[in-house]
Amino acid sequence: MKRKDTINLYFFLFSLFILALLIFPIYSIGNRVDPFIFGMPFSLFWIIVCILMQFVGILFFLFIDKEES
Repeated sequence: MKRKDTINLYFFLFSLFILALLIFPIYSIGNRVDPFIFGMPFSLFWIIVCILMQFVGILFFLFIDKEES
């Protein structure tokens, strides 16, 4: 497998992991009101953290992809 294909596979698996954090079986861990973090219910904080992790992951994979070309 080429390096580019490997990077694409890792990005796909990373995106699936973030998606899994936001759907039923795993989201039930974060689906609660208490504790409040920064004035937000924990469930909202959970979603924001997942979005931020996806953003950082996209930047990371973009940086790796730029080195490749």
